[in-house]
Amino acid sequence: MLDFSHIPSQQLQTTTFYATGNFQTWNKPRNAKFIEIFCLGGGAGGGQGTVSVGTTGAGGGGSSGGIVRGLIPAFLLPDTLYILVGKGGAGSSTSATTGGVGNISYVSLQPSISEQTLICKSSTTTPGAGGAAGGGGTGPTVSVVSLSAFGNLGLFTAIAGVNGAAGGTTTTGNGTNQASLATNIVTGGCGGGGKGAAGSFGQGGSITSASVILTTPVLGGLVDGQEGNGGYGTLQPFCGTGGSGGAGRSGTTGQGGRGGDGWYGCGGGGTGGGSVATKAGNGGDGLVIITVIT
Repeated sequence: MLDFSHIPSQQLQTTTFYATGNFQTWNKPRNAKFIEIFCLGGGAGGGQGTVSVGTTGAGGGGSSGGIVRGLIPAFLLPDTLYILVGKGGAGSSTSATTGGVGNISYVSLQPSISEQTLICKSSTTTPGAGGAAGGGGTGPTVSVVSLSAFGNLGLFTAIAGVNGAAGGTTTTGNGTNQASLATNIVTGGCGGGGKGAAGSFGQGGSITSASVILTTPVLGGLVDGQEGNGGYGTLQPFCGTGGSGGAGRSGTTGQGGRGGDGWYGCGGGGTGGGSVATKAGNGGDGLVIITVIT
């Protein structure tokens, strides 16, 4: 009789961890041979332009979170791991302010974010930046896996986050678009539309799509003061989009359009220009997915 005990069965056990603000535990099952980790940071919130009865620019979109994925032989790991999933940043609700940062996700041997205890983290110490008044947030830099001491137990790949898109100005008007699945499986948020002279306005930026997976574009605000739309995505295959930007508001009164919220790990959309403050889109929370091969 042949002994196949040394060959992985390829039976998969998958656990998904969502952002709670606290450390969560994962316990290694019996007969585990390999552990696959997918670690996604939170997306950043969209920004808001300067509120004014005159011409004014719009808010930029927040950046996406960074990603780390890796494979580790199970016998090299302890029985319990600790996971802290990064929350998405809040969208700005005040004139000329930046959206909240997208928080980093961690997988560790202890309930600690000290490098000496980490297996991996979704990005370096610089999290994804929120959208600003006009400019899009800068994506988090690629995680340096070698700085996480116990990342050396496995094979890891790190991916930098995606920048948010800029908001429209008083002259160019429209917010900047983002393309889904252009360079990454997540996106930043789109910029809002500016508020021009003589009551004119710009349209919010949209998430465009030429993909066979994310086939539906996420349209920004297209008419006076219209809100942007929230992002969406799929878990299999894992990919998603940020929120689109709100349209600017014509006239001397009223709010620009709200920015749309981002999907998991994606940035929130920026607000349209207006004479009254509104709310930019929130960044999507991160995720950590651990898959066991037995």
